Amino acid sequence: MDVLSETWWYPLQYGDTLSNHEWIPLYINRLMASDFVAHAIAEGRRGDIGTALLLWVGSFKEDPAGTLPDDDVRLAQIAGFGPDVAGWRAVRPGALYGFVPVEISGAAPGRKQRLAHPVIAEIAHDMHRRKRGRDQAREASRLSSLRNRVRIKLKAMGWPQSTWESRTVVEAVSIFLDQANLYCTDENVSVAMQEAVGIPREVPRINGLRGSPGGV
Repeated sequence: MDVLSETWWYPLQYGDTLSNHEWIPLYINRLMASDFVAHAIAEGRRGDIGTALLLWVGSFKEDPAGTLPDDDVRLAQIAGFGPDVAGWRAVRPGALYGFVPVEISGAAPGRKQRLAHPVIAEIAHDMHRRKRGRDQAREASRLSSLRNRVRIKLKAMGWPQSTWESRTVVEAVSIFLDQANLYCTDENVSVAMQEAVGIPREVPRINGLRGSPGGV
């Protein structure tokens, strides 16, 4: 990721968080070969490496993930200095090596400036992309399970085979239940059939008897 100026657009926006994650990747070869580590050791600032590590880890708990507030009181807390803001300010230049101001989409008027590091941003963006993929997979599985329950419920309630074998009907009922946050019960499915499919609840059904006359 190239930084073209001191201020650049962050790849995540407000609301893109990783607060539930318990781990982050650490690219040890990149870290050990970095100018940051080389200068910190050569200049007798080994403590900056540990402080920076706390800031990196803390940034993944922020919103958006991978950024830090440009606020010394909060930074002192994230870096483990607690109320010792003066102590934090003494090490700030070294510990924040590579962090620069960023522009973030979705920022409300009056939001304070935030800081980000190109490498941390790269990691956060990749982790959030993977998280979004897992979330989408779980959501797809949940909706598939709901459609299956709707199909079984329609059949058990005695609706004609043409309804519970219809993808359109099952999908419409499932979406209605999901958006209304309703359980897949007889009453709720009946309401969904009326509201989402347009079949009144008083329409005759087959009463659960396979091959019986009637239908919708």
